Amino acid sequence: MVMSGFVGRSAYYLYKLVWTSIDWLYPPQCGGCGTDGSRWCLDCQVKIQRIPSTICHRCGRLLESVDLCDQCHRSPPPYVAVRTWAVFGGSLRNAIHRLKYKGDIALGEILARPLLDMLKALEWEIDLVTPVPIGVARQKERGYNQAALLALPVALGLCKKYNPRALMKIRETRSQVNLSNRQRYENVIDAFLAQGDCVSGKSVLVIDDVTTSGATLESCSFALVNAGARQVFCLTLARSAYDLY
Repeated sequence: MVMSGFVGRSAYYLYKLVWTSIDWLYPPQCGGCGTDGSRWCLDCQVKIQRIPSTICHRCGRLLESVDLCDQCHRSPPPYVAVRTWAVFGGSLRNAIHRLKYKGDIALGEILARPLLDMLKALEWEIDLVTPVPIGVARQKERGYNQAALLALPVALGLCKKYNPRALMKIRETRSQVNLSNRQRYENVIDAFLAQGDCVSGKSVLVIDDVTTSGATLESCSFALVNAGARQVFCLTLARSAYDLY
């Protein structure tokens, strides 16, 4: 899917219109609090905890000033930068759980909107957008990849190429939930493969719903760089508060 100029903008507005039309036919409930009338209400929007601006330029963890953290100085990660919209908690956590586990796929489009706003401010040079892939078993169980439901509208809004197969998960892994940081990194070693013919020489944006330890994003980024990607940026909707420091 390649989009540019007016065609790209039209595709994004049409995508939004489809979901808005569904809202008219089937009045939604807020994914954060369950109130009738919208997929994501203003009250929940106001209550989210945004990530402060004083963060490490690379990994996105909090610092007292904007610079690089000690870990990124000692061992630079394979990506150029990771950025996140808000802290994982409260209404946003509820909405992500509904998107991820309850089949409320309409939340993907509306929760992608703040990601688009962030990207416009960041002004990253992006050639290709791809979601963090999930395993075959989980895809069959859910019927969809929640990261893809965020990544597609972002690509449409940016008028950039979207390829959900640029990254593939080639090894089933344990759920990252309740694993230590070390176990999380070990769990996803060599779990992803990037398609060289899609990513070689390109600046790739990887999108996921939540980052907790950063292990998955790092593993995806290694796969992309090894396949010839020129650079990798990562963007997530939420980040665990425990991973901010």
